[in-house]
Amino acid sequence: MSKVTRHSVKGSSSKEQQAMEDTAGPNKAGEDGGTMSATETVQYIAEFTAELSFLARQSRLNLLAYLLDVARLEAIRTIQSNDRKR
Repeated sequence: MSKVTRHSVKGSSSKEQQAMEDTAGPNKAGEDGGTMSATETVQYIAEFTAELSFLARQSRLNLLAYLLDVARLEAIRTIQSNDRKR
């Protein structure tokens, strides 16, 4: 995975910020210098929110897990909608 520039979170230590950057998703610019397509972006969001929801449930953060699931389902709906248009 490539690094993404993240906005600093107030109160985060520099180690936490570095960890967030190290585990961040793909850059908006691909290796060839182009940008990610909307389809690639929404697929990444669907996958990543599923992982985040799983982690939230493990920590009993049920509302956060639910909200992440809503975001994942919206991403999936967008993918399906785009597939129907083709």
